[in-house]
Amino acid sequence: MTTQNRCDLRRLSAGELMHPDPQWAAPDESLRTAGQRMATQGIRALLVAGSSPDQLPGILTSKDIVNLLASHEADVLDRLQVRDVMTRPAICIPRQANAHDCLQLMRATGVRRLPVLDGMRVVGILSTSDLFVHLLREC
Repeated sequence: MTTQNRCDLRRLSAGELMHPDPQWAAPDESLRTAGQRMATQGIRALLVAGSSPDQLPGILTSKDIVNLLASHEADVLDRLQVRDVMTRPAICIPRQANAHDCLQLMRATGVRRLPVLDGMRVVGILSTSDLFVHLLREC
């Protein structure tokens, strides 16, 4: 693929740029545990597991936790669970969606991360950082 094509986000799919195998949290997991795991693993989001493999009730992001801490005491992390703070519903995209459309969706909805689906199965997560890094490296 030429450099020009690699810079055209309309020619790239979410599946090409996503991080495969995203990390998951249980809805009843404490915010402290989820937040510590995010910090330890250097990630900014956890997908929230549903009652079946094809359910994705929400996504917990570092922004969700920061916003909560801005208006509460730190002990709130021990009192609340992931389900209490997660962003819902999770806004998802199909694996074949072009990266330009993904960026437009992120902009329109104010999210920075999109779970990527192959049918009903989550196969990855795409972030604004993934798009930015791609453009810096390739263009």
